[in-house]
Amino acid sequence: MHGISLDEKLAVLQQAKVMEIFHQAGGSENKAREMALSAFFFADHVIGLIEAANPLPSPIPCQTGCHFCCFAQVELTPPEALILGEYVEQQFSETEKKELLARSQRSLDLQAGKSKKKIAKIRAKLPCPLLKEGKCMAHPVRPLVCRAMHALDPGACENALKTADLSSPPYYAHRQEIFFSISQGLLAGCRDVGCQSAALELSRALLDYFTQPRAQERWLSGEKVFNLPRRQ
Repeated sequence: MHGISLDEKLAVLQQAKVMEIFHQAGGSENKAREMALSAFFFADHVIGLIEAANPLPSPIPCQTGCHFCCFAQVELTPPEALILGEYVEQQFSETEKKELLARSQRSLDLQAGKSKKKIAKIRAKLPCPLLKEGKCMAHPVRPLVCRAMHALDPGACENALKTADLSSPPYYAHRQEIFFSISQGLLAGCRDVGCQSAALELSRALLDYFTQPRAQERWLSGEKVFNLPRRQ
């Protein structure tokens, strides 16, 4: 989401919310989840307010089964990776987990040694590991970047995927800005409380979650839990 405008007020508010959650009294096991959920709810709330006051000129046509954006290589924050891993751990069968991790590893293998531009060019071969039969298997806890994804012309999305076109189909810029700003605030808050705060690649983050014990507890204690994307 590089090149998208940043709303500093939204980022600062989310940053403060992360710090509030981290320093609240009580058990710590749910704090990462609360950080991620607070960002999801905040983004939805802001968008709802803006679009209630300024109705969209055209409705967003995206619907269940329209999954062409699910071939983008998603970057997410550590709290989002942790809530995603927790969801998979609780909701997926053992077979589904194994299949998911195999798809995640395959995605990383195909990306190895390639620049972001080259990866984008072959994205038709890189479906999100959580995509199954055209639907997201973890839709309730999908990352902010996924929530931001939309287009005004689904046909343009499909064509861009098939032709490896790197240009963006028309979309509502305010939605991208809101999600991006809140994501940046989430990262800044994590950094301020001493937790790992770099942007992560979804496939690698899922593998890290399931190969490192007590991921949430260790992340909250300030340990480096996730490996960073290795891209040129």
